[in-house]
Amino acid sequence: MTAEHATMKVVYKPGNAYEEINCYDFREYEQGIVLHNEEGYNIGYVPHEILSHIEPHPEEKIVFGSEETLAVRGSEDGDETEAESDSNDEDD
Repeated sequence: MTAEHATMKVVYKPGNAYEEINCYDFREYEQGIVLHNEEGYNIGYVPHEILSHIEPHPEEKIVFGSEETLAVRGSEDGDETEAESDSNDEDD
């Protein structure tokens, strides 16, 4: 995998220190996740017990409070009205 290809970072802690693996994709299974390279080949496995977090591809990152995020929130105005009416039902 070259630096020009977008990768995600899987961070895990097998002992006292955090380690990371760059991968293109992953698939989650019952006991952990299998990491894939850009061609789809398995390049690693991380059990859920030691998995810390997964940092997404740079183009998939979301900045909260950005105009794009606010636009998505604004499109859900109808859902908020339903949520408010549901909360009134709970008071009855």
